[in-house]
Amino acid sequence: MIQKLGTKLQVQIEQAGEDKQKKVNFSNVIENPPEEDVVNLGEIMAELSQQGSSLDSVIMTVQSRITKEAE
Repeated sequence: MIQKLGTKLQVQIEQAGEDKQKKVNFSNVIENPPEEDVVNLGEIMAELSQQGSSLDSVIMTVQSRITKEAE
């Protein structure tokens, strides 16, 4: 049996003068969010970060649990 657990987003932001990306996580996101909305969220988060930041990517993780059915 497959049980859907949830969808998570991780926005990855490039920061000017920094080697490491800034990562912002969102849990319990709606199932199958529109691509345009996900990109818009990423761009908003980049705008709210330090000056010179830009959106690199957004990673979407969909989790499900698969269990063996009782016999």
